[in-house]
Amino acid sequence: MSATTLDSPQTSFVRSVFLDAPSWNHAAVPAWFAQSQMAAWEAFTNLPMPGRRDEAWRFADLKLLEFDPYTVLPDAETAEQPGTANLLEKTAARLVFVNDRLVSREISDTSLKVLTLAEALQQHGDLLKETLSVPNTGLGGEKFASLHQAQLREAVVIFVPAKTEVSEPVEIVHWLSGVHSAAFPRTIILTERHSKVTVLEHHLSAGDDAGLSIGAAQLIAGEGSAINYILLNQRNAADKNIHLSTVSSGRDAQVRHSLINLAAGWTRTECRSLVAGQGSRSEMFSVSLASANQEIDQRTLQDHLSPHSYSDLLYKNVLFDTARTIFAGLIKVDEGAHFTDAYQKCRNLLLSANCEANSMPGLEINADQVKCSHGSTSGRIAEDELFYFESRGIPRPAAAHLIALGFAQEVVEKVDHPEIGALLAAAIAGRFDSIHPED
Repeated sequence: MSATTLDSPQTSFVRSVFLDAPSWNHAAVPAWFAQSQMAAWEAFTNLPMPGRRDEAWRFADLKLLEFDPYTVLPDAETAEQPGTANLLEKTAARLVFVNDRLVSREISDTSLKVLTLAEALQQHGDLLKETLSVPNTGLGGEKFASLHQAQLREAVVIFVPAKTEVSEPVEIVHWLSGVHSAAFPRTIILTERHSKVTVLEHHLSAGDDAGLSIGAAQLIAGEGSAINYILLNQRNAADKNIHLSTVSSGRDAQVRHSLINLAAGWTRTECRSLVAGQGSRSEMFSVSLASANQEIDQRTLQDHLSPHSYSDLLYKNVLFDTARTIFAGLIKVDEGAHFTDAYQKCRNLLLSANCEANSMPGLEINADQVKCSHGSTSGRIAEDELFYFESRGIPRPAAAHLIALGFAQEVVEKVDHPEIGALLAAAIAGRFDSIHPED
């Protein structure tokens, strides 16, 4: 079986690749799922590429969307597996994928279900019919969301039964391997009433070859349940990465969504959080390190649908060299969502005279008696802070390094899981060690 090339929106590669995917038992795939992929492919071919006049792509370098030809590999290639130092010691389950193919799965906690896409379609087809839709955030990535749905061959589907608190995290590892390979990872988390789960997802590159990843996460929290989701992106500097997240929190539910972007030459993340149930809580945290000529583009929506709901967003960016970051966030309070309490903050730390940070926070309020605030700050390290370190014998570059680490640590602490926090802190420190800020 030959590989299929992604070189033009008008090619028919999607039509063949999901039918030819060797992991599928074609007879077991529901007709509605195949039809949804065909419909997604049609949408992908009909939707235009983002243009200069698209507000959802404001400040983005659209030349970066001129993708090289990428290949959807027919079989998982051998990739160097991560060492134990890069993974959690204790997990409820761990799954490892290479180019969207499952290569290992270990489940130690049988109180929850951790299924592949084929298993979930077979066991919970009716439920997935409502949830396994195009991961459209409404934030500008509709064309790529349709491509993701059309190319979807594998996913992790996590079901947490009612009144079940999963004590250890679920860990998911996605490797991208091969020259100009493409992957389309999907994670779906569904928690029933009064349950709780933590999920850590790694996105890694097996080598230095350029690849394309268009991933998605769907977090659906039932009444009184809690989801803590963390995505650690450590793709290589040649990769291009898009990640689309949709979050829905039921009555009195809590969802924490954290993004740690440490690599990839170009990254765009979109996260739409529907604070749907009365008394529900949504938290969105991110820290990104951008160096060389990287661009990290972040778009968010905190959409409050019900009264007495809460949301908090903190995005932090550390920029080196000629890197660029973009943040566009909106707090939207719908009619009837009275007594909403919502916050949004983006902070940019500039460690170069040539980097660029663009921030566009926003509010849209259609209800009464709400408490909402938003803001953004950008700046370099204060001279008095540097002087404090220098007066104690610490050179200026090392002082800037330490201050930037402390700047990022605030987001790590908000993850609120000691072992995952330690892993993230080590990953961030390692990334800092590979970057040399200007004097």
